Formats: sequence, structure tokens, C-alpha cells
Amino acid sequence: MTGLKLGLGIVSVPAEHLVEVCRAAERLGFESVWSGEHVAVPVRPDWFEGAEEQKHLAGGRTRAKMPFTAHTPFLDPMVALAAVAATTTRIRLGVGIYMLALRHAVLAGRTIASLDRLSNGRLDLGVGLGWVSSEYAATGTDWASRGRRTDETIRCLRVLFEEHEPSFSGEFAEFEPIGFDPKPVQSPLPIHIGGDGPRAVRRAAELGNGWIGGAHLFGPVREALKANGREHEPFEFTALTGKAAPEQLDGFADAGADRVVVQPWPRDMEDPVDVLERYASTIGLQAHAGG
Repeated sequence: MTGLKLGLGIVSVPAEHLVEVCRAAERLGFESVWSGEHVAVPVRPDWFEGAEEQKHLAGGRTRAKMPFTAHTPFLDPMVALAAVAATTTRIRLGVGIYMLALRHAVLAGRTIASLDRLSNGRLDLGVGLGWVSSEYAATGTDWASRGRRTDETIRCLRVLFEEHEPSFSGEFAEFEPIGFDPKPVQSPLPIHIGGDGPRAVRRAAELGNGWIGGAHLFGPVREALKANGREHEPFEFTALTGKAAPEQLDGFADAGADRVVVQPWPRDMEDPVDVLERYASTIGLQAHAGG
């Protein structure tokens, strides 16, 4: 596990415990905390099993039963991480994933740049399409164009973040030179691509600074990076998992992961800080002196 960065998934943490858990994660030696989103999960009991586009993943694999329902609480990740940023100093703040296609590029850029600025450059932005078509329907967003919209929005964000007076002309966003300040602290702001399949791999190789998701796609992403002449550029591989044991973390490291985001949360937890402290001890994390 030497050199492997450990992130903590915080989507399952109750809102009333979020800040204390993230402060504990920083004290215990986690490198980052990661929020994520679902914005409009259908109430239908068969919403997952009955949707053909959600059943099968790349390589013929099948999704496991979802660990959430239509009534599972989901905080907006940008709002949640802003609260964490105000009460921590070192730990990085990850969004995994953010559905850019649901948002206009300029409005998304303002939110993203604000969080990176307020956190003094601690944001890692994971980007994906999502896989629940009803979330697009509920927000009045076209499902069919979600891939093109995401690609264009990433390109637009780069312009907004890196040009003094940005302008852009695309299929979904168009604007004359505008003032767009403040810029993110980080340049370039790290954008990690998530997904499952060849389109996500292509997106990562062409537009991303990293990959976030299944380790089974590390190899294809590396091949795509090489095909795009980017094999020597800085690029991070982040794997997502549950309550991983030390030997499982070693396996991710052997597979080439730079970071593993763990989610050690039981279904019912009275004291999430206690849960986290016991898990950190199990995997051998060392608390920072002085908290």
C-alpha cells in the first residue's frame, strides 16, 4: 500500500455528521473525501431492474443491486464540499461523479471555480454522464446528446478557467469574450473521467487528467492515452471500492491505482466517526499529529 492515496466516500454519511466525519478523515490520514450525486431517482420500485439501458455494463457484466432508493438523502456535492472546505485545511475534496451534462457550462464553471478558490486549490472534479435517464427527463435535459454535451462542457471549462477573457462557440454553449473571475487556484484543474465502456475511455484519454471508476478499465485507458500521444503526461488512476481490506488495497496498487476511494460504511451506523476510526486502524492509517 506504500504510496497509495486513500480517499473516503462520504455520500452515505448523514448530513448532520458530514463535517465531523471529514475532519476525522483529515486527522486520520485520508488523502481526500469524495461526494457524488443523484438528482432525481424515480419512485418506481423497478426503476433500476426494469430499465434496459441500466442493466448491462461493458463486457457483459451486470450491475449489483443499488445501495440506495428514491428516498436516500443526496446532498448537492458542491454545497457539501464547500462546508467541508470551511472546516478543514489539508484534505482534498473530490466530486465523483458530477453530471456536467445537466448544467450549462458557464454556470457549472462558476460553481467549480468558486469551490476550488474557497478551498485553496483542493478540488478534484470527477465527471460522468450518469446512467439514470429519468434524471435527464426531470431536469429537462436531452438524454441522447449527453455524451456530446459532456465533451463540449469539459472543453468549455478549460477555456473559462485558462483564458483571460474567454469566448466559446459550440453546439451547446456560445458566448463572446467575457470576464470570468476568479479562476480556480489549480491550473489545470484536475478533471477525472468516470464511466464504463469505450466512450468513457475515449473521453478520459482525450480530455481528462485522470480516471475514476473500475480498475478493470485501467488497461484500456492507458492504451487510449498512448494512442492519443499522452502516455507521458500526468494522469491519475482512482479506483472505487467498498470496505476494502489491506490486501485488497495492495491489489489495487498492483493494478496501477494512484488512489483508492473506500466506503467503509455499514447500513446502519450510530457513530460514523467511531466506524471510521476503527476502519482506519484496520488498514494501518496513521493519524496526523495535532489533528
